[in-house]
Amino acid sequence: MSELLEEIRIRRQLPSRAMARAIRLEAGISQAALARALGVHPVTVTRWELGTRRPRGETLAAYVAALNEMRAN
Repeated sequence: MSELLEEIRIRRQLPSRAMARAIRLEAGISQAALARALGVHPVTVTRWELGTRRPRGETLAAYVAALNEMRAN
């Protein structure tokens, strides 16, 4: 149950797909570079930003953390 609650907490921190893309672009990070950092295929990041897929589990947490880090800098 605590894992589910943690995923819900993290999902609430996930910005909209348009905002996530804007954060990445403002930081000057390519989709390919973000994908490498997260250990996913670049098409996966594209799908997240298009809204056809959503990150899950550990990848969700890493994606939110990366976006928060980009936003902070």
